[in-house]
Amino acid sequence: MHGLVCGLLAASATEDMAAAIRARDLTVSWLRWNYSGDVLEDDDLGRLLLRAGAVGQRYCLVQGHGHILIEHAGPNGGKARSAFQALEDWTRTHDFTFAGIADRCLLVDLAAWQRNGMPSVDAAPPLPFGADLDSHLLDLGADLGAGGAFLSFLDAMCEKAGRGVFVLNYESYEDVEEVPPGFRGPVSTLYCVAAGLKPNRILETHGIGRTSRVVFFDYSRQALDFRRRLDADWDGYDYPTYLRTAFARRDGAHYYLWPGADAGNMDWTELERLWTAELARWGGAEAFAAHWRRYRNLHHEYRFCNILDPHDLLAWIRDEPGAVIWWSNAFSTIYSARHHGLKDKRRLYEDWIGRLAERAPGLFLYGSDHSNSSVNGLTARDYRDGYFTRGGDPLLSRSFHRHAIRF
Repeated sequence: MHGLVCGLLAASATEDMAAAIRARDLTVSWLRWNYSGDVLEDDDLGRLLLRAGAVGQRYCLVQGHGHILIEHAGPNGGKARSAFQALEDWTRTHDFTFAGIADRCLLVDLAAWQRNGMPSVDAAPPLPFGADLDSHLLDLGADLGAGGAFLSFLDAMCEKAGRGVFVLNYESYEDVEEVPPGFRGPVSTLYCVAAGLKPNRILETHGIGRTSRVVFFDYSRQALDFRRRLDADWDGYDYPTYLRTAFARRDGAHYYLWPGADAGNMDWTELERLWTAELARWGGAEAFAAHWRRYRNLHHEYRFCNILDPHDLLAWIRDEPGAVIWWSNAFSTIYSARHHGLKDKRRLYEDWIGRLAERAPGLFLYGSDHSNSSVNGLTARDYRDGYFTRGGDPLLSRSFHRHAIRF
């Protein structure tokens, strides 16, 4: 949504402070999948709106702790529709000062609020959002008292993540298409999660040499097994046909596809469309197949580890020219949000980037941070220094990238 600043309305004291902190953490974690700006926080709505007005944006979305914004992924691989897109559409047909529910989810037209003398929410009752937005808004309660079903859903998703396999990448390749300043190819070693074909795109754009190595790491054994078989058995042509065989193998893998699709309930026409779109990124089927032949001749390793506990991974990383790492959004996933609060995610991430910069200062980085802010196009040392200068507050925006992408 254009012209928007987001804010948090701090909850009053409660007997269950642990649940209240967790509610705040979940609100911010879900917000960060679609919003990368600064998040304002105050326990007084009037003060919060004065601060928001000083930012210079038209609207302020104020959430109470425990309120969640929901994204709807498009059917059959279609474009996802976020709560922000739904809110933007809603504002085009409604005039208001306040809209939504006070203390829980309030959209404020800051221009109207200032024009009308900066009224309190009691003096200008909010316009209800209505059914158009209901499916994008979820209130777990400030103490998570209404969050039972949602938390159970997260637990189920985390269990699937531990055996998850991404056969394609649904995010952009824009961050890896151009070699960053200072990088000298070909790639010596690519360290990467075992997810889709983005590792191959990094190799193609950054350069493949005869001695290039690829080290896959993942906390899903099924993802590593899938990648190992793919590298050994597939010839680089007709990926959908290869996947038919892979999906028929009952090895406990959970394949990340699109809403309504799973390995046993596939729209193969849609998968063909997605594969055609992937080939277009490469310049056609023959261009991809030529890359795949070069790639299969490289040295590959498949390492089981969780980057949130990076001791083993760090031991495998070499300090050498031409090295690249891609960790995707491993620090900002449903798994990390369910198992770690904001403070803990920040601690884990800062430990990772600090130790990584010590281990391999010239390593070029691709991924996102603990708040899902893109990281790309700079070395481990430069990133560490810039990150700690800026600060790692989860409510703070950061811009350590050439291209901001959504994971």
